[in-house]
Parts: sequence; C-alpha cells; structure tokens
Amino acid sequence: MRIVASPAFGLLAAFLSAAALLLTALAVPEQAMLVLPLLVLVLLGLALYQLPVAFVAGLVAVYGLGLDIQLGTLLGESGGLAVAVVKIVPFALTASLLLRYGPSPVINWPFLAFSAVAALSIAILPMGEVVGTGEMIRSFIGSTAPFALGFALAPKRVWTALIRGAAFVPVTSAVVGLVAHVVGFYPALDQFGRFQGLHSPPFLAGFCVTAIFACVLEYLRGFRPTWLIIGGMNLAILLATQARAPFAAVVLFLLLVFLLSGPRVFPLRRKVDLMMGGLVPAVLLLGPFALYAMDRFLGDNGEFNFSGRDIIWPYFLEAIEARPLFGFGLGAGKLIVDPEDPMIRLLGSNAAHNEYLRLSVDAGVVGCAAIFLSIIVWIWSGSRQAPPADRLVLRAALAAALMHSAFDNTLIASTAVMQFSFFAAALARGRIEGRASRQAGRSTVLAR
Repeated sequence: MRIVASPAFGLLAAFLSAAALLLTALAVPEQAMLVLPLLVLVLLGLALYQLPVAFVAGLVAVYGLGLDIQLGTLLGESGGLAVAVVKIVPFALTASLLLRYGPSPVINWPFLAFSAVAALSIAILPMGEVVGTGEMIRSFIGSTAPFALGFALAPKRVWTALIRGAAFVPVTSAVVGLVAHVVGFYPALDQFGRFQGLHSPPFLAGFCVTAIFACVLEYLRGFRPTWLIIGGMNLAILLATQARAPFAAVVLFLLLVFLLSGPRVFPLRRKVDLMMGGLVPAVLLLGPFALYAMDRFLGDNGEFNFSGRDIIWPYFLEAIEARPLFGFGLGAGKLIVDPEDPMIRLLGSNAAHNEYLRLSVDAGVVGCAAIFLSIIVWIWSGSRQAPPADRLVLRAALAAALMHSAFDNTLIASTAVMQFSFFAAALARGRIEGRASRQAGRSTVLAR
C-alpha cells in the first residue's frame, strides 16, 4: 500500500485555497461567482481525499437520507439528476481511494461481466429496436456502481467504517424520516400505511437486509451486545415496511448463520445465551412490529399476494422467449412493459421485481448466468482468505441475496450500491486480516 502525505497538508491546502477564493471574490465578484461551484467541489474533493473515513460517512449519509428520493421530491423530477447523484458517489469514493492507496489486485468479476454484456450490446445486438445507446450507457453505469469499490485498496479502518455505516442507513432513514413526517416535509408512511422513512418501503427494506448482514458480521467478531441492539432496530424497521421478500432473505440468512456456524465462530454457549436471554426481549419489542407486518405477509384471506408480480412477469417471459440467448441489450428490461398500460399504472411499477428475468431480457440467459456466476465467484472465492466468521457471514449473505433477487430489483436500485459496497468492504477487510494472520504465523514459526 502506498505511503501518503499527512492529512494536515491537504487541510492546509484547502484553507489557503479558501482564503484565495475569498480574496478573488472581493476583487472580481462577478467572475468569481461563475467558478464558485466548481471551486467548492474541488475543495470538498481535496478534503475528502485526505479524510477517506469522512468520505465513507458521506456515502452512508447519502443513502441514509434517501438523497435520490428527496432531491426528486424537491426538484419535481422522476429521476435524472436525483438518481445520478447516488450513482456517482461510489465512483467518486473509488476514485479517491485509487488515487490515495492504489488499485486492488483482486479481479472485479461482476464489473467485468457487466462490461462484457455492454460491449456485446453495442457490437452485435439490435439496440435501435428496443433501447438507444444512451440509455444503455446509463444502465451500465447504474449496474456497475455497486461494484466500483471492488477496484480500490484502503486501510482496514476505511472498510470497517463502511461495514458499520451500512448498519446505520435504515436507522438514519427511520429517525430522520419520523422528524420529517412531524414537520410535514415527507410522509413516514406510504399510501398503504407501510413505513418508509425517507425512502419507499421496498427501498428501506432493502437497506435493512444489508444492515442486518453488517450487524451479524460485527457481532460475531466480538459478541458485543451493541450490534444485537442495532440489528434488532433494523429488524423492527424491516417488519414495519411489511416487505416480504427482504424479510424472507433475512430469515434465510439468520438460519444459515445460526445452523452452519461451528464452535470457533459461534460457540454453543453463546447460542444458548442468545436464545434464552434474547427471546423474551425480542418478543416484547418486536412482537408489535411482527403483528403489524402479518397484515400484509398473510395477504387477503390468508392467500399469498404476489403484489402484481404474477401480472408483470409474463411480459418478461415472453420477451425472453423471443431472444433467449443474448437478449435485447443492457437496459432493455426497463422498456419491456409500457408504463402507460392501464394495468401497469394500477400496479404503480413497470419493473420486473425479479433480477433473473430482467437480466435475461437485457443479456439473455447466457448473459444473466454469467453476471450471477461472476457475483458468486467474486464473493465465494474472495471470502476464502477471510476469518471463519467473516467467511460464513459473507457466504450466507450471498445465498440470501441470490434468493432475494428472484423477487426484487437487487442490482439496479440504490439499495444495491449499499449491499455490494458492504460485500466489497467485508472482502477487502477479510483479505487484510487474513494476510496479517498469515504473516504473524510465519513470524511465530521463524521465532521458534
């Protein structure tokens, strides 16, 4: 890892630049106003470059405050600038870390898979028939943003800050969302009475899934009850959203961790203590949230409600049958369903809510399989060097994420950026600790 200058130099440069900017503004105010926004961004970039943990905190704040949704509300936009902001942040953080610490030697398989699909889309697929090149490029940026951090090196403290920050995204959204609801800025409940914080219920639930991954990972590394409390808060928020697929993913994840963890990772004594000591508080605190969630989990008359998936999935299946091998090109899945269709307008969404179907439309069965296989290889092989607890959590989280992808958009929403940034951070920290452990082992052998 390269040696970098002290943060004091960057802060001094920022201070001197700010002083020069003020003097310039006094001398030629009209010209200064034209370049002021750019200069402010440059100064902010210098400060964040010198303080990578602060940059990570900024990334967490962007997603915790639902900046894409809130900007869209304030500016009256359906997407555009609001969505672009949250997709640029991980690239900006990655660029800062690359400049400061250098590139990671680990192959970023998911990014390469999406790049291959994008290249194939431009080279041989009939883009003009379904989606333009511009839309394909936007889709490529949105699809690769979650995996951008896989290219960068950073110290352990940066990755730990990102992992722990992921645990606070839903809590931030919930707490600030309740304040925003009280002052009349943004409703904490959607039109169906589901809790949404500063997001929408599905988005907030997606962030809860990653937050619970992070809480379990940190708990198993030291068995500190703080992470149980934070995890319980995230579980309560998840139940309040009444989102079923994210809840099912969390249940699968917790079961895998609990059942597959050996005595080195999760001693039986601690499992018993957790069950005996945590069961009663969990029932008392989470019981009301669980009862609230059951209204939607059980559906009308106890019958399962697909929330329109049974209506929208046939559109995608029909498109896959038309071009099964290589699909229609990256970004085509957004245009399969006409948003003006009366049935689709009633559902309120033209998204597949199934990444296997969406990517099979975009990249065909071959491309879809390649993308998910690349994610599996990236996480499964990357976790081999991690400590046992990290390895178990990452692989259980991978299984839960793959299951979740069958019922939600898990690779294109802002929730995907947080989830796969968490994976990238946990893998990178695991490599650092694994390397340190091996070096300590060799030193011990040599000492003998």
